[in-house]
Amino acid sequence: MSLTFLQRLLKRTGALALITLGLAACGGGGGGGSPPITPTGNALVVAVSGNGRVASNPTGIDCGAQCNASFAATTSVTLTATPAAGQVFTGWGGDCAGTAATCTVTMGQARTVTAAFNAPPPTTFALTVSVSGDGTVRSQPAGIVCGAACSAAFAANTSVVLSATPGAGQVLTGWGGACTGAGTTCTVTMSQARSASATFAAAPPVQRTLSVTLAGNGVVRSQPVGIDCGSTCSATFGDGASVVLTATPSAGQRFTGWSGACSGSEATCTLAMSADRSVGAAFAAAPAAPVWQIAQLLESNNDYNVQSRVLTAISPNGDAMVMWEQADGTPTIDTRKVFSRRYVAGQGWDAAVAVPGVTTTSSSAALLEGRLFLDAGGTATWLRPNLETRRFTAASGWGSPFVPPALAAGTLSGAVMDATGAIGVVTSGSDVYNIALPAGATSWQPWARVDASGSLTARDADVALSANGTAMAIWRERNPGDSNYSVKAARYLPQGGWQAPQGIDDSFDNVVAESPPKVAMDASGNAVAVWHQGNSLYYNVFSASGGWGTAVQVDSNAVSSTFPADIRLVMTASGRAVATWRSGIFAMKAMQYSPGAGFSAPAVVNPYAIDSALGLDAEGNAVVVYVAPDRWPNPTTGLDVYSRRLAWGGTWSDAVAIEPLDGLGADAFAAFNASGQGVAAWVRGDVAGSSARRSLWVNLLR
Repeated sequence: MSLTFLQRLLKRTGALALITLGLAACGGGGGGGSPPITPTGNALVVAVSGNGRVASNPTGIDCGAQCNASFAATTSVTLTATPAAGQVFTGWGGDCAGTAATCTVTMGQARTVTAAFNAPPPTTFALTVSVSGDGTVRSQPAGIVCGAACSAAFAANTSVVLSATPGAGQVLTGWGGACTGAGTTCTVTMSQARSASATFAAAPPVQRTLSVTLAGNGVVRSQPVGIDCGSTCSATFGDGASVVLTATPSAGQRFTGWSGACSGSEATCTLAMSADRSVGAAFAAAPAAPVWQIAQLLESNNDYNVQSRVLTAISPNGDAMVMWEQADGTPTIDTRKVFSRRYVAGQGWDAAVAVPGVTTTSSSAALLEGRLFLDAGGTATWLRPNLETRRFTAASGWGSPFVPPALAAGTLSGAVMDATGAIGVVTSGSDVYNIALPAGATSWQPWARVDASGSLTARDADVALSANGTAMAIWRERNPGDSNYSVKAARYLPQGGWQAPQGIDDSFDNVVAESPPKVAMDASGNAVAVWHQGNSLYYNVFSASGGWGTAVQVDSNAVSSTFPADIRLVMTASGRAVATWRSGIFAMKAMQYSPGAGFSAPAVVNPYAIDSALGLDAEGNAVVVYVAPDRWPNPTTGLDVYSRRLAWGGTWSDAVAIEPLDGLGADAFAAFNASGQGVAAWVRGDVAGSSARRSLWVNLLR
């Protein structure tokens, strides 16, 4: 029976006091223990964590030692927490709450209380800073000046601002530890010990941003590299850097012009990067490809043979000139002269005129040799092998000859005309020399030595000119110690003249004498050279910023060392190039060069081709003229004159005859301009299988 039930029962009968006294005398029915829990109270139990003491008022609890006691149900007990030395009271739990030193509980029921004591929190924390590179970190409040003082104590919970100052020529690249990011300041809250690091590095040079936008289909590339737009249309360059942009149209497109920081319609634009720059490049659909017109007889001296050699030239605007050698019966039937006819675009052919003072009666003498040029103003220049020079104008006809200063410099080997009409020439015999003829002038400038071969023979030089004023010459030069020849090259700079020559091949085979090496340049001063060495063709590429690369062998062991390779090489202002050559004895092959991608694999243009000429328009579309039988190797006729076209990036078209297919054609010559226009002339027999009469015919590509 429970105590509570007995209390209720006895209270009802008036005997509660006696029962209570009796139960007390018997121990209240409870177990033993110290102190006893009386039937008139409720238990208070205290638990202490850490070092400290909890005492009660009224007395009973003194915990550490005595942690439980019984109190009457109506008693209010005040507990007092006293920390031991070096401790602090951190709070109550259970039936007490808060952090006050005292807590009062009313003992209307059993109670449980906890008291926690801990070591006091620190009043300061250490902040340690490390520095990498050249710079200083300072704190606010003061304390850290790192470099020198890299650790300091700060009051707990203080906000400390660290400021990073780079040394001269340095930049802050970032924080570490308790700091992050790359800002010059960092705030640290000192709720505990902290460490932070700051890294400094050399400041990069000032960079300028170049951005390119495109209209139409094409690519713009930069030199130095960085821009390759299409894909990469923005790049940074060092402050003050000179950047050359080159616009290359896609197939079927043409470049129409620059905008923004560039202007004009040339394929290249040079920028000084003294500030950020923006450039626009526009491309549009290319006009329809030119087509060959109807072949026509160019001379009318029907009783006299035209000699095999013909010179052709075409101007940038499509005017043309053809020169040939023929007798006209005056003063005798054996007196041969040099004649010319000029074609004016949109008007037709002028009458034939004889070049004054150029005649011979010798059957072995060749009158018509050298090179012919025609500038945009209609002035023609004929350079003979000894550089005897004549100029033709529509107003005055052929002028008197003039020659360079006397020098045993060999004979005309290579020549090129720039956009102004100025002509650059290289001669070779034993040495290589350069000389220039300004536009419209009738006197040559001084000679300049190009090679440095000493007693070694230097021959078969070629020269190319860039729109930026630089030039490149290449030639065959005999090796010291043997009879073989190698390929040498020298670059011309407008402010420095001809630079020291260097070898650009690394084969031990001989560079074939019958196949003069060829060189071509783009508007940025980059160059490509092609030559015939041993039984293979080789090429090398020159970068205006990096120099010559390594020679590459192509068409390996397929180019006969005993037959001329008849190399032709043309390059656009934007850097596209096409090379053709004779592979084996008769086949004509070709390959295309694209900036950044190099040369394509060789491809057969025609299985039989002689007397070839190659042209390239500004977009890189190529045209060749050549002489071939109709169905090689089983022809049904003799030789005729054909042409093929190559759309850039594509394959060669079918052959198109540019004269009647009668087997009478031979000895073809042609010239082309960057607009894709051309003039082709050939000497053909009047009767199949007979050399009794040979006439001069011409066709125009328009």
